[in-house]
Amino acid sequence: MKLSDSRTITTLWSDFIIEELVRSGITMFCISPGSRSTPLTTAAARHPEASCSIFPDERAAAFFALGYARATRKAAALVCTSGTAAANYYPAVVEAAMDRQPMLLLTADRPHELRETGANQTIHQEGMFGRYTRWAFQFPEPSPDYPAASLLSTIDHAIARSQDTPAGPVHLNIPFREPLDPVVVDPEAHPWTGPVTSWLAATGPFSRKIRTVQKPSPDTVATVTRILDKAHRPLLVVGRLETPEGAEAIISLARHCNAPLYADISSTLRLQNSLKPLQHLLLAPDTPGIDGCDVIVHFGGALVSRSVERALEKWTLQDYVLIKSYPDRYDPSHRVTLEIDANPAMFARAMLEQGISTPKESWLQTELLAETETELDRWFAPEDTVSEPSAARLISTLVSPDHGLFLANSMPVRDMDLYGAAVRQDRLPIAMNRGASGIDGIIATAAGFSEGLQRPVTLVIGDISFLHDLNSLALLRRRSHPLHIVVVNNNGGGIFSFLPIAASAEEELFETCFATPQEYDIPTAAATFGIPCTTPATNDELRRAYLTLRESGQSGIVQVVTARRENWVQHRELNERLQDIIRKHIC
Repeated sequence: MKLSDSRTITTLWSDFIIEELVRSGITMFCISPGSRSTPLTTAAARHPEASCSIFPDERAAAFFALGYARATRKAAALVCTSGTAAANYYPAVVEAAMDRQPMLLLTADRPHELRETGANQTIHQEGMFGRYTRWAFQFPEPSPDYPAASLLSTIDHAIARSQDTPAGPVHLNIPFREPLDPVVVDPEAHPWTGPVTSWLAATGPFSRKIRTVQKPSPDTVATVTRILDKAHRPLLVVGRLETPEGAEAIISLARHCNAPLYADISSTLRLQNSLKPLQHLLLAPDTPGIDGCDVIVHFGGALVSRSVERALEKWTLQDYVLIKSYPDRYDPSHRVTLEIDANPAMFARAMLEQGISTPKESWLQTELLAETETELDRWFAPEDTVSEPSAARLISTLVSPDHGLFLANSMPVRDMDLYGAAVRQDRLPIAMNRGASGIDGIIATAAGFSEGLQRPVTLVIGDISFLHDLNSLALLRRRSHPLHIVVVNNNGGGIFSFLPIAASAEEELFETCFATPQEYDIPTAAATFGIPCTTPATNDELRRAYLTLRESGQSGIVQVVTARRENWVQHRELNERLQDIIRKHIC
């Protein structure tokens, strides 16, 4: 094969891969610069319908793609060079796999003759993401001997596997021989493309896969209906929903059954004013008078808080029904008695359509929740020093209806779940990285979430997570929609103050090995990237600072400075006060 022929076939391969991705609706390309990936990068950059974002850091690129998928439920394509570039995708690949988010990884590789030779930037890339991919495929080096139809159908299969149930990452490893620079070639005049001339003349993908969602069978619906009918103290739980659309059917079902509904923050229903948050009631599941439920019907997946799980340690259940849209196991308490793989909202709607018995008298006194909400508002007075719980409550009310909300792990997501105000008429798009619950790549994920939503997003994040992804602040300067970052800075890992090690270890060991204070200056870090930053002192100042940032239409940072010890004390005192209110009404 002549050298010119090698360049021609490499160019055609890359053009075909990108073209088929775009025809199949994969138009977002997250590209990291590199030499070996030149053919793919050039093909994507020159495609008129491809949207290309360039990331010097592959880790940030992968988390951005993850956030984009959370917003769109559609994969972004990642393109990188060979070597450790691909390895930097790993944390985001794990999160995408654990939380069933689609992702396509196109990793360029060295040709086989350079492997195991000590050649520069050559590692074992085939299958490098292991069981965290839904499918992985090793292409041969571009060659006219490899059928064009096979190349196209493989791309189509990769797309389908990434977006199937469960969705997740798909890895395509593509070795390229030098020379890597593309050439101008007319595909219709090249003999290799002859077998796919009809595809060249068309505008649609080479092949498609259609997945239909089956309506739950009447017998299955009747089984769950009978369980609810026999229950004396039913509790409906809604956790992470793959597709939040239609979740109102779950609310309607709870009302029809006159059953309390525990809405986790990951359900996107937690902050709506149509629900009474049960998080405060479950702070004390063993309070005399709360006999506990006898049946749980759980719609969706995992919960942020362990309140329900702890309550199950006190309660005796007859049945625990779990209805989720994926086949993976979710049963950390080992209490599930019936597991149904079905769309949760569709299943709730089917139960309403099939009919259930006359509503029972509610067994849980949710009326007292109005007093706990009043207490929270009283506790967080405007003139008081801003705290981590008050920041969560304020932000929950101030995010604009046409924006989105992203919550970092550790304390921000837990505080929003426990203290967020259920006053919103809209169902705010809310996202978080709860697949593996890591603190890495949070800023990049939030930026990708904003890109996918095509609207501004507010990110609430801790100082260690912020530091972990500091370089992703560079993304804020070139986003079409702003990212508003609220950094809760307690100079360390605040969540460790709530764990047993805080009481059992000597102070120096705890501070050094767990709290890990970093002593870095967030306003200075923001200034490095040209991002404005303010540090309000009171709740009212936080409200005004956030609203000013929100109305500016620009990205920016609001820093909330707290102290870890005082934060732990306030959480304890506040939760005890809420429990006192509950005991007063029930006992």
